[in-house]
Amino acid sequence: MWDKVYGHQEEKVFLKKFIEAKERPHALLFTGPSGLGKKKLALEFAKTLLCFNANGEDDCASCRSINLLDESYAHPDLIIVGIEPDYTSIRIEQIKELIGKAAFAPVLSANKICLVEDADKMTDAAMNSFLKLLEEPPAGWVIILLAESEDKLLSTILSRVVRLRFKDIPEEDFLKALAEKEITGEKARVLYRMSEGSIGSALALEKENIWEYRTTAFAFLEALPLSAPINYLNGRPWVEKFERVEAILFVKILQILVRDMIFCKLHNTEVLYNYDMEDDLKQLSENWSLRGLKTALAAIEEAYGALTGNSGIRLSMEAVALKIDKAYKE
Repeated sequence: MWDKVYGHQEEKVFLKKFIEAKERPHALLFTGPSGLGKKKLALEFAKTLLCFNANGEDDCASCRSINLLDESYAHPDLIIVGIEPDYTSIRIEQIKELIGKAAFAPVLSANKICLVEDADKMTDAAMNSFLKLLEEPPAGWVIILLAESEDKLLSTILSRVVRLRFKDIPEEDFLKALAEKEITGEKARVLYRMSEGSIGSALALEKENIWEYRTTAFAFLEALPLSAPINYLNGRPWVEKFERVEAILFVKILQILVRDMIFCKLHNTEVLYNYDMEDDLKQLSENWSLRGLKTALAAIEEAYGALTGNSGIRLSMEAVALKIDKAYKE
């Protein structure tokens, strides 16, 4: 069941038993890093639970109203709550609207599914309001919360849900999923390491053409030390032309490369993300001190934080380049 979702066999077994059970918990919490397939499995599970025959694969009226491929969710008994455009959190107004729907019984199926994405990004007011829904769940409702971490959720919410913790997808399943997107071989294996087993993150990296960023970042590290740093930086596209999203990605790749160089310095190359560049990274790290690499990594992490905030893009890019150059020369 749910073969389109790779990995997570323990979670699938639990959810299958949930569907077959006569008595069920009314709320579930799926936790784990983004890109592991939490939402995909939650939707497959919801479709099955709403299906007239509890298999999610027939042509009943319920199944026809949920098209997972097109992300078309017209089912009257499927409610999805998430962060709305122009906002960074789920607001109390959304939760109040959700609670207002609690007065209505299921329309088409025997159950009503409420799926809350980014539950750990509810405002405090929204979370307290949502708690009331968990304390007095409407008949026939099944609530599914999706969150990257439990840490930001109220303990009173955690005490009222059954938690399913999603782990990294096995490499074999990961490679099968990427093969369906025509990403195979060495490239797929590097993406597995870079994304730490997250299919969603790997596909996002591929879509952003991560390989071009990697080439550019490595060329900068290879050019060190800079005899005239400002002259070198002037005219560099990654300093002058990158938008914020591009700059963040470039800095992230710098972070990964320097991280790998540190492990080369420690003679622990089995854990390299960029294992296909092992020889180049070894050679590059020979001219660095371990202290210098750690200083450079700290500067990169600082730049990443600045760019994900509101710091100026060019200023942040120049600053991190100059700090890395200085760390190399120490």
